[in-house]
Amino acid sequence: MTRLKERIENFNKVYGIFSDAVNEYKKDTDAVLIQMALVQSFEVCFELAWKVLKDYLNIKGLQVYLPRDVIKEAFSAEVIKNGQVWINMLNARNSTSHEYNNDKINIILRSISTEYAKELADFEEQIKGFDE
Repeated sequence: MTRLKERIENFNKVYGIFSDAVNEYKKDTDAVLIQMALVQSFEVCFELAWKVLKDYLNIKGLQVYLPRDVIKEAFSAEVIKNGQVWINMLNARNSTSHEYNNDKINIILRSISTEYAKELADFEEQIKGFDE
């Protein structure tokens, strides 16, 4: 199995967990354990998503390694359409581990459960067409 296929497989598994966490969060936005599950599953899902992009770009001859560079190159190559949403997801992923202000966390949770969930759902569909 190639690295790209392995990452896509891992992304798909984690995306299922993330999707479940989004659904549970929408049922009860105040449940702390659900909030924690949503954040953690988002972090892992996003980590795998940008690495899928990196591997895909590498196969296409574009050598990029850092998340921000991968996102910019994927946007430039029209692999992703919403470059700013991806940058926002990266920023959210970076801040969730270090944020203790409940108001800010709630803003991030709302973004994860709406805008980012939609973007990752679109990505999950899109990578079905990734070939080597």
